[in-house]
Amino acid sequence: MGTWLADREHVPAYILCSTAKRAAMTAQIMREQFADRPKIDYVSGLYHASPDTILAKIRLAPTGDLMVVGHNPGIASFADLISETRPKHERFGVFPTTSTMISDVHRDSWKDLKFGDAKLLNFVVPRDLKALV
Repeated sequence: MGTWLADREHVPAYILCSTAKRAAMTAQIMREQFADRPKIDYVSGLYHASPDTILAKIRLAPTGDLMVVGHNPGIASFADLISETRPKHERFGVFPTTSTMISDVHRDSWKDLKFGDAKLLNFVVPRDLKALV
């Protein structure tokens, strides 16, 4: 997934990541695919966080492109609430492991982020990448 993101120039400047071992490993593996290695901030409050908690943690992030590595069911609910529209992808509500949603947010600062602010650009799951090879 990291290679897919890098190939499309969707490289974060900063990664907010749960402290859970598997999430941390995922963030590190993805980070290694980016020429400019983003800083990773491990946030214990992201482990099984609610959408409101995820939003609160994002509001504290520095300005710049951001990646969030979290857990279900919170991350799936957050993705649904932050997007102004849902993708027409049968796996969006399930949000399988390593699913990736790419959004565009027009805010000067993450502190101003609200639910419904994100314009969906893409949503992929690992199975989709296998079909592209």
